[in-house]
Amino acid sequence: MAVLLSYHRLIEKDSQHVSYCWKMSILAVLAVAVASSLVISFSLYSLWESFRLNCFMGASLSFVISKGSGLREVMQTNRSEKERQILYKLLQSTALDEKYIISEYDSKWSNPDFCEYLTYTPLFHALLGVIWAALFVTHGHGGEGVGSIIARPWRIVIPSLTFFTICGISAIVCASLVSSGLAKFCQQFNKINSTADIDCARMITYFSMIEANDLVLPDKNYYLITVFPWIWASSYICGAIVLLLRIVLVVDFKLVRVVVSTIERDMEPEESGQPNVEVLNEATQVSVEDVTAQ
Repeated sequence: MAVLLSYHRLIEKDSQHVSYCWKMSILAVLAVAVASSLVISFSLYSLWESFRLNCFMGASLSFVISKGSGLREVMQTNRSEKERQILYKLLQSTALDEKYIISEYDSKWSNPDFCEYLTYTPLFHALLGVIWAALFVTHGHGGEGVGSIIARPWRIVIPSLTFFTICGISAIVCASLVSSGLAKFCQQFNKINSTADIDCARMITYFSMIEANDLVLPDKNYYLITVFPWIWASSYICGAIVLLLRIVLVVDFKLVRVVVSTIERDMEPEESGQPNVEVLNEATQVSVEDVTAQ
């Protein structure tokens, strides 16, 4: 027997031989991305409402002193104990009948479209994430798809990588704009020298233009939108890395060696009535370990 040709090729694995960890890791990443985007959208809109739907991201504030109110208002209004402590600390350095408030008409608020973009982009991502999670539940097990109604379910890998890349870029841009806009907004409170020792979260709670929701106070929303945008962006990056590894490691395929050789027939020419001929034979070795061993 003589070997005429030997080469290697990739063929699809049986779906049962593809680890479910690859599928579950992407679903876990999508769950984090969807949850984070919902938190961002809710917190941003709540803060937006705290300033009467004036876009506060990157706004330039103007402060005025309101007379006829002060410590008595702090003690009489229906506020939580934490808010009372914040207000009392702010008013310690001013007269008891004066307090600073934001001048809504003199302040230069940002374009409302900017806040709408920052608020609704995560919400749009959440909707896409739910849809893509449903697609990945159907296709994500990979392999040949034996016994599945979906032919070649590994084909979802490349579209998923494209999805995570595009959404990751969008999330990074949105998270950067949120961080820069919020930092510029917090710098406006430095105009009030007497409140320089109080952080931005308390300033937002104090200068809120409407009655704060006791469930989630503005300072809590501030902390949420400083942390979750980067968790949101990081989840897409992790998903893209997992899919790249799935492609590089060829998880959904196996390497086979194809050998084309000749086989000599054992029968005599007189018995067969035909001359002795050589027949081409194609033999495959489906084990990657056998290929590497050779």
